[in-house]
Amino acid sequence: MQNIERLQLYLNRKPYFDYGDYEQFLQENGLDPYEEYKVENDKREMLQTVYDVLQCLANDIDNFRRIETEFVTTSAAEQYLEKRLKSLKSDIDKLEDIEKQDGNDSVTGYFFFNS
Repeated sequence: MQNIERLQLYLNRKPYFDYGDYEQFLQENGLDPYEEYKVENDKREMLQTVYDVLQCLANDIDNFRRIETEFVTTSAAEQYLEKRLKSLKSDIDKLEDIEKQDGNDSVTGYFFFNS
């Protein structure tokens, strides 16, 4: 599976942005959109990309609500995004801590400690 396909899975295949924007988000986080996704090497960068996409949506909540129609109010949509962003940030921080402990850029420790 390519990085861009994995990003779309994380975003439930919702068309929040066009394909070119997703390519840009991935590249900004050091991922080639069309390389194979390797969880052991790319997990932190992928989570950061998802975080960046959702952060942009939080700045344009109307766009988010156009796609995600289950939210009756803007406040409910904002609360959902805030909760999701906190969860992603926590996962990213855990991966960074494990990498510092291991002294490398592998997320093998993440899988070992979180299984």
